[in-house]
Parts: sequence; C-alpha cells; structure tokens
Amino acid sequence: MENNSLRKWSVVGGIIRKDDDILLVANRRRGSSNVKKKGGLDWSPPGGVIDDGEDAITALGREVFEETGLQASGWSEAVYAVEVDFATQNMFLHVEVFEALKWSGSFVFTDPDGIVENAEFFSRKQCETKLEASPIWVREPLTAYMYGELPEERMFAYRATVSKDKKLIVERTS
Repeated sequence: MENNSLRKWSVVGGIIRKDDDILLVANRRRGSSNVKKKGGLDWSPPGGVIDDGEDAITALGREVFEETGLQASGWSEAVYAVEVDFATQNMFLHVEVFEALKWSGSFVFTDPDGIVENAEFFSRKQCETKLEASPIWVREPLTAYMYGELPEERMFAYRATVSKDKKLIVERTS
C-alpha cells in the first residue's frame, strides 16, 4: 500500500556576518538532484532540520555549532522565510532564516551528517558566485537579503516538480 502522507520538513538557516561579509558553508551533496553535479558542492548559510521537541532558535544554535564550531549569543527575528512545495515528491519544505546578533568561536567542522566540509566569509559578489550551484530557493532569497531587496512579506514560495527525464523544475510562486 502506498503512503500518501505529505512529508513536512521544518528547517532553519543562520546569517552570520563578519563586517560586510557573510558566512557560507560548503555542502557535499551525495546523489542529490538539487545541485548541478551529483556529489558536487553547493554553498549556503549554515542551518538544518529542526528536531522533534526543538524550537527554531535552539535548533539553529545547535546546527550552526555542529556545522561550523561557531556559537551565536543571540538571533534576530526571522529575516525571511522560504517554502518549497515538492509537488511530485509529496514533500513540503519550510525554512526560516535568522541573523546572528553576536557570535564567537573558531571554525571546527564536526557535522554529524557529514555534509558540511568547509566554511568561509565572503563578500556579496563572492557569495553570488558561490551560490550559483545552490538551489534557487537558497540563492534567490539570500541574494535579495544581501542587496536589501527582500519583498515586503519576506516570503519566498516555490513549486518543484520532477520532469519525465528526472530533472528538477522549480518555479517561484510568490
């Protein structure tokens, strides 16, 4: 019997600044169709899935520390949110992104998922280049944030489908 229940993922992301530069982490994707090359790298702000029983800020602090070794001593209100409806995969992704108010520490990479393998602070222009291989639902909102061009509702919504030839097609819906 087929399970038709919608899989919902709640995820948090953290924007960490060092002067005008923004922290991105390098994610090694094994077998993912979300990046241009399977097994390739994509860059994103640090973050991850909210575990059962965690609130968004607790999860964000844990994820940032696991992925980078950095500790934030405060987070802003949500800067923007992203929703992706993976219609043909029966999955829905909701992401809230916050900005670190203060942070400390040095880079240590102990990601228990084995995905994050590097982190660096980049200028806006360097971020744009690094984000080229990232999914549009990561690249577009972060770029809008960097250039002060967030929409009034601070929400980015997308619909993702898989074509007959197994390519991911993503359209912005709001």
